[in-house]
Amino acid sequence: MDARLREGIRLFNAGRYFESHESLEDFYLSAEEKHKPFLEGLMQLAAACRIFREFGEIKGPVRMVYQAIIRLENYQPAYLKVRVKDLIQEMESWAKRAEVDSESVREQIPKIQLRRFGLF
Repeated sequence: MDARLREGIRLFNAGRYFESHESLEDFYLSAEEKHKPFLEGLMQLAAACRIFREFGEIKGPVRMVYQAIIRLENYQPAYLKVRVKDLIQEMESWAKRAEVDSESVREQIPKIQLRRFGLF
C-alpha cells in the first residue's frame, strides 16, 4: 500500500479530515487512472466529514457521502486493502442517521477499515 494512502487513512480515522484529504490528493496526482475514481471517493468522504464536523452543515456533506459511494461501488468488496463494502455500508447508514439527527452522529463518523490477511 502506498504510504500516502496509508497516511490518508490514518488521518481520516484520527478525525483529521483536511489533512487526510491532502494526503489522499497527493497520492491521487501520481496514481494510475484505474485508482482515481476510488481515491476521489475517499477524498469526497474526507471533505464531507470535515464540512460536517467543522461547520455543522449536514445537507451538503450527506450529498457528498452519497456521491462518494457511487464512486466507490465498483471497488467492492475491497480495493488497495480498504474494506470498501464495509465502508459503503457504514457511511450510508451514518448518512441516513445524520439526516434525521445530525447531533447524535457527530462523534460516530465511521472509520476506514483495512483488510487483514486476505479476509474481508
